[in-house]
Amino acid sequence: MSQPSPLIMMVEDEIDLARLNARMLERKGYDVIIANTASEALALSEKNEPDLYVLDVELPDGDGFSLCEEFRQNTDAPILFLTGKSETKDKITGLRTGGDYYLTKPYDYDELIVVVESLLRREEQTRKKIADVSVIKRGPLVLKLREGKAYINDRNVGLTAKEFAILVLLVQNEEKGLLNETIYKTVWETDMGVDTGIIRKHISTIKKKLGVEDIDDFDIISEYGGIYRFTTT
Repeated sequence: MSQPSPLIMMVEDEIDLARLNARMLERKGYDVIIANTASEALALSEKNEPDLYVLDVELPDGDGFSLCEEFRQNTDAPILFLTGKSETKDKITGLRTGGDYYLTKPYDYDELIVVVESLLRREEQTRKKIADVSVIKRGPLVLKLREGKAYINDRNVGLTAKEFAILVLLVQNEEKGLLNETIYKTVWETDMGVDTGIIRKHISTIKKKLGVEDIDDFDIISEYGGIYRFTTT
């Protein structure tokens, strides 16, 4: 049975440009859904699970940065900003809100295709790495790696794929402090770049979802210098 084509959500208020980009991507074998506003994108995301998002920054009813943060609450799918805002501060904002790549207009269509292919390939490699292992147990914590899910006392805590991969890395290196750069490079398979706070945000979310404050068996420690350590008691 053949694998379904990756689904891409194109969020772009210029209707003709959105359709043109969609046609280019469809010719490469991708399925594409189009949203012309932020509200339309949020509605579509509730009914679909895109494998990649392409976001414009300036939208009639909001901005792509805020939209990216909304998506990041529920998904680790790659997010590509495709926008005319080319200032460095905008690129930094895009990456800090959870974006994976920032491409400015005007752009070459071949470059767009290559970036999309690269982001999807990297995400697939992350999933395969997770699927290569079976089960890890630490007290009430059970990591079912083939499923990509973490359980506390048999309750699925709802980690995203990136959160799960970070937790797996920390547990597999139990009692060993890992630099945030090391975590990022291992999970994202690229250098961390300017966003030094992205791992801190993910660790904070992981700890909240696991409820580590109420668990005596293990903890995730943050240390000076951007070091994180999974430790058992």
